[in-house]
Amino acid sequence: MKCIRPALIVLCSLLVLPLFSQTADDDIARLMAEGDTYSAAWDYENAAIAYMKVLKIDSLNYEALWKAGDMYTELADGLDDKQKDQKETFFEKAGELCGKAVAVRPDGWEGHFKLSVVYGRLGLFRGGKEKVKLAQKVRTEAERAIELNPQSDLAIHVLARWHQNVANLSSILKFFAKTLYGEELKGSNEEAVRLFKKAIEIDPGHIEHYLELAKTYELMKQKDLMREPLEKVLALPVIEHDDEEFKKEAEELLKKLD
Repeated sequence: MKCIRPALIVLCSLLVLPLFSQTADDDIARLMAEGDTYSAAWDYENAAIAYMKVLKIDSLNYEALWKAGDMYTELADGLDDKQKDQKETFFEKAGELCGKAVAVRPDGWEGHFKLSVVYGRLGLFRGGKEKVKLAQKVRTEAERAIELNPQSDLAIHVLARWHQNVANLSSILKFFAKTLYGEELKGSNEEAVRLFKKAIEIDPGHIEHYLELAKTYELMKQKDLMREPLEKVLALPVIEHDDEEFKKEAEELLKKLD
């Protein structure tokens, strides 16, 4: 039996490697397209499966990381309150994936934006000092996303919601904030209004911008300003998965006004 020379083995391996690499790239491209198609159809479970398959091939794929994290957030949002533990688990998984995306590409605005959303959701499950810490993280990540992409109306929306929430914090949470940071969290309804209007300028077709603007006016006791954005909610076409629910909420708020 003839002995195969080591140099020949090395040469053969060099010739084969690009083939495997190309195959992996093709699989990633196919799975990412598959995930995007499922996501666009609001099939978040199958989208998450597709993106997680990409991560099995390339665990540091930035786009797959933040998109998988986003799908876990959507899946958690779709669960009811009876599934609280599962919701929290999904949000924690989303935070893990989005946090890794930010670590892989610190200058990627999508990772920071999606992480800000996750921190906001996790804040619903936390109390006291931890809730305040998460609130600070929401602002930090949202502001970083806006710095990297000033035209991200969704990141601007998150920051607007942050101001809306902080401006109406309970006295207990404000106390925790002052204890932790030496000063109260600085949020205002006026800044929330400004940011929601800015988000609307960038994407005038996004229903939730108008709904949250109206709800901010309600918190400010300026009910006369609520009607216009609420009527806009009803006039716009359904685009996002939650738009039908937003329209129902707007209808209820208009009934209260009438």
